[in-house]
Amino acid sequence: MTQDPDAHAALLCDWCIGVRENDQVLVGMTLQSVPLVRAIHNALLERGAWPLIRLAPGELALDFFRHARDSQLDGFAPIELAEAQAADGVISFITMPEASWGYSLTITGEDGRYAPRVTLSGADVRRLLVESQRRSASGDAVVLGRDIGTVIFPDAEVKFFFTAPAAERVARRRRELDRARGSATPDAVLEQEIEARDRADLEREVAPLRAASDAIIVATEGKSVHQVFDEVMAHLPKH
Repeated sequence: MTQDPDAHAALLCDWCIGVRENDQVLVGMTLQSVPLVRAIHNALLERGAWPLIRLAPGELALDFFRHARDSQLDGFAPIELAEAQAADGVISFITMPEASWGYSLTITGEDGRYAPRVTLSGADVRRLLVESQRRSASGDAVVLGRDIGTVIFPDAEVKFFFTAPAAERVARRRRELDRARGSATPDAVLEQEIEARDRADLEREVAPLRAASDAIIVATEGKSVHQVFDEVMAHLPKH
């Protein structure tokens, strides 16, 4: 979901809601947003704020609209409203039809009132992050991302574009999940998730996924990390 969770977290904390010491920030997360929510959690603690994390799977939102009564659709649950009103800021991750992900930011004013919700799509956040990402890697740096060579650093001295078929990437993801928590997610689901992410990245309006015209293509299928590293190093200038 994110190329740089720490940069996204800093943007949300500092620019979007202006976190201050001792602020209470409510974060509504989906299962897909775990890496970024973790970065937000850490960023809030570093700023002296208090993070309160709530899990809100996207499927539950769909179920709510299918099954809720009209009276429920017209308002908020009292406990949800009270919690949001007590918070100094709210960041909610949502599923959007026009984007693979987005942010819903609810800012509470100094009078404690529940302010209107502001939604930023992935495209909005990408536009805001460009300069921040460029500043974070001034001078010599190695930067990884799906639009780094085409949008963020189009004038980089050396660019690499790594490729691997879906089956290879599913196998790698399976190993990562098994090491992390022994996940029982079927391979078919992992393949669907990878293909959906690729499709969203390829078709998005802002900074679509593509190889830079001057990028060196590195096919990683069947290669170890050390083999890929050696191949990359062979293309770098010798000093």
